[in-house]
Amino acid sequence: MEAFPNFDIEAAAQRINNANRKADEMIAARRAAAREEARKMAAELRDRDPSIRAIWGFGSAFEAYRPFRIDSDIDLALEGGDIVRLFSTTEGSAFKVDLVDISGCEDEFARGIRERGTSL
Repeated sequence: MEAFPNFDIEAAAQRINNANRKADEMIAARRAAAREEARKMAAELRDRDPSIRAIWGFGSAFEAYRPFRIDSDIDLALEGGDIVRLFSTTEGSAFKVDLVDISGCEDEFARGIRERGTSL
């Protein structure tokens, strides 16, 4: 005897698949928005401080193999510039933004950003 004789497993699976597809689409759109915001922010950072030599986007917004969530942040690495003065540039963003100064760093973290990060 079946516990749920009127349960339509195919309809339930379809509802779950539709919900998952919608969630995936929302996350993809949010990631695209994060990348666009990062590009705009990079331009603003350069305008505010011309001594910036390079800006890279990294982390889940830029690295497809990393899981991105609706509440994921934007990670930007700067080479050059006055990072303390530039933090205020990120305050109006719809995203949490992490700025990292990798000027003069030659550790594995900085090398990875320079090699695999997205130049902005």
